[in-house]
Amino acid sequence: MGGHGWGLSHARETAKLYNQLKPAMIYASELTLFPDTPLSRDVAEGKFAEATELERMEEMQEFIRCLTVPTIFRAEHVTMPVRINGRVPEDKDAMINRLQETMDTNGEERLQMYRSSVYSL
Repeated sequence: MGGHGWGLSHARETAKLYNQLKPAMIYASELTLFPDTPLSRDVAEGKFAEATELERMEEMQEFIRCLTVPTIFRAEHVTMPVRINGRVPEDKDAMINRLQETMDTNGEERLQMYRSSVYSL
């Protein structure tokens, strides 16, 4: 949620926290700015720069990569262009690879199109 340029450091710090908390399950979604919200106004005014779609996916990869606690991880919200779920550590590589495959086959423009479609739901 830190915006452009902050994703990887935030992913590492968030994973560090979750590793200490030892949750049985982690459910993640992505920040989606909806019109007429304070944060969308901040973007319009140049006060906040959204992360790119590829940055968002890289952040999710880094978060999963940095998890060391045994847990169930799920990222299946409508804001996710690809549904990710599995167990850490058993499915960690598969989840990271699935995100990479999504980035490699879709690219920024197509991922942006998906995100804009979420607004109409």
